[in-house]
Amino acid sequence: MATAQSFSIWLLQVFLLSGLLVFFLWLSLHPSKPTYTIIDFSISGDGSNTSFTVEIANNNKGGGIYYSGMNVTLYIEEVNAGNTMLPSFYQRHERTTLMVGSATINHTVHEVLNGKAALKVGLVAKVRYKIWLWRSRFHGMDMLASVPVGRDGKLKIKKAKMHARHQALRIKRQLNL
Repeated sequence: MATAQSFSIWLLQVFLLSGLLVFFLWLSLHPSKPTYTIIDFSISGDGSNTSFTVEIANNNKGGGIYYSGMNVTLYIEEVNAGNTMLPSFYQRHERTTLMVGSATINHTVHEVLNGKAALKVGLVAKVRYKIWLWRSRFHGMDMLASVPVGRDGKLKIKKAKMHARHQALRIKRQLNL
């Protein structure tokens, strides 16, 4: 009887330790979302073209990220003013990648340059995380950033951080913009 009880206690300890091990492995390997920041933006002198640089930071300690082609859309006051595609790529862990792109603007930008209209940049992509030999399913990224542009067509601030679209709309409502 004593051996059956000690075996049961030993089995319970093995299950408990295995569960804790799996939980801590999951915590350490759970991927975090990349961060997107617009570090350079400019509008050409005639107002028909833009160029931009998006900084993408992968802060995961042990996993890379596969990016599908990224659709970058320019908005002037909620109206689609132009878009472009950035190529797909793989980003290793703890790396920062700069993606340079350009887009043609379909609408007039005089209101933006005069400060009367807001310019926003949206980024839509699908990402897939790689941790050791395992690859996750695709996760959708839908990011949005307000980009303050001066009269010279250049970015007014040092960096414009992109937020998840639903989060950016909530921030906008809180600020009554």
